[in-house]
Amino acid sequence: MTRRQYADHQQAAARLRSRPNMWLPVAEYRSTESAKHVAHQIRTAYQAPGHAPTPYQPTGAFEASTELTEYGARVIARYIGGGQ
Repeated sequence: MTRRQYADHQQAAARLRSRPNMWLPVAEYRSTESAKHVAHQIRTAYQAPGHAPTPYQPTGAFEASTELTEYGARVIARYIGGGQ
């Protein structure tokens, strides 16, 4: 079994900001629950205690969803601007 590469969320957020309103892939996960969790964190700009600020700030600036793939689920997102 190959190891999954970790998502570079700084890079993903920058790519999304450079193409407003366009749905783009963020990362693929083996579990649909993991993908749904990450999509929720993107939408809410969740910042884990003790970690660096999320690149998806402010809250509401990004929309995120999941789609099934052959190997699990992919998170897709788009930058819509604004937010709180």
